[in-house]
Amino acid sequence: MSKGKHRKKQKISISFLVILLLSVSFFSTGIIIGGQLTKIPHSQTYKAEPTQLTSNLTPDEQRLASKIDQLLQKSDYIGSIYVRKNNRVLLEKGYGYANLRVKESNSPSIYYQIGSIQKAMTALLILKQIQAGKLTFDTKLAEFYPQIPGSQQITIKNMLYMRSGLHRTASPDKPMSDSEIIQFALHHLKLTDYDTYHYEPLNYTLLTGILIKLTNQPYETLLKKEIIRPLHLEHTDFYDNVKNSPQHAVSYQMSATDDYSKALIEPETDIRNELGTGNISMSVYDLNKFFTSVLSGGIIPKELLFSLWQNNGDKHPYSGGVYSG
Repeated sequence: MSKGKHRKKQKISISFLVILLLSVSFFSTGIIIGGQLTKIPHSQTYKAEPTQLTSNLTPDEQRLASKIDQLLQKSDYIGSIYVRKNNRVLLEKGYGYANLRVKESNSPSIYYQIGSIQKAMTALLILKQIQAGKLTFDTKLAEFYPQIPGSQQITIKNMLYMRSGLHRTASPDKPMSDSEIIQFALHHLKLTDYDTYHYEPLNYTLLTGILIKLTNQPYETLLKKEIIRPLHLEHTDFYDNVKNSPQHAVSYQMSATDDYSKALIEPETDIRNELGTGNISMSVYDLNKFFTSVLSGGIIPKELLFSLWQNNGDKHPYSGGVYSG
């Protein structure tokens, strides 16, 4: 993002993590970018995961790392980056301030809100239930929520692909419990265009409700039991649990002339409303560990995983929390 005259409109920069793939293969080369921002007092140094030193890079790897680094600096990027190719770390670096007030620099080893990447985790929990024989992709929504219009034809797969045709008509105006959020969603939805893709988080709120019904466990308990603990994700937690940690990212509002115009606090209502859809925080290292483990069959057998995470030929190839086109 350039400064000065190129930054005409006020923008808001929220903590996030993004995965970019650099090759045709889904497994060979990946960039995990985290941004933005946290504070880590010098007295509370955060220990990074061990990685291979970038000093051992080949000339081609050095050129690639340098090109990415220069691109981010030129773009005035604020946040962190972690680049790995064939299990070799090419670049791991922080850009800009994690906290302007204390002049703390960014680092790839702190918590960032991962936003909608959490939907991939919710999808994996659904796959776990399919693996256990409690669901199929063709199970109808009516088995769990018969009061929803169209539920007799809407399938689990429709919801995973965001092709249910369901849309939320309102959002909560106060913090709610998980069960209250699901009940609110059930009373504030409509069916418009079945089997047509629309990005609608409501699908994953309802999938979360189904998980709770099937397992008789809170979503947070289930996610920790099935994903966080088995993968040893030591720097992954629900935002509410770590939002006040000195190791959690801070978001800033950006003005036309100032990257750090105002520190932002996300309303509790908004965070609570992201049940199963976007209220997890992770370090860049944990996000890398998560996808590496999942893609190697560490949580779900590959055959089942890629029956969901595949290019479905759709113009909008959204498949179980990831874009697979």
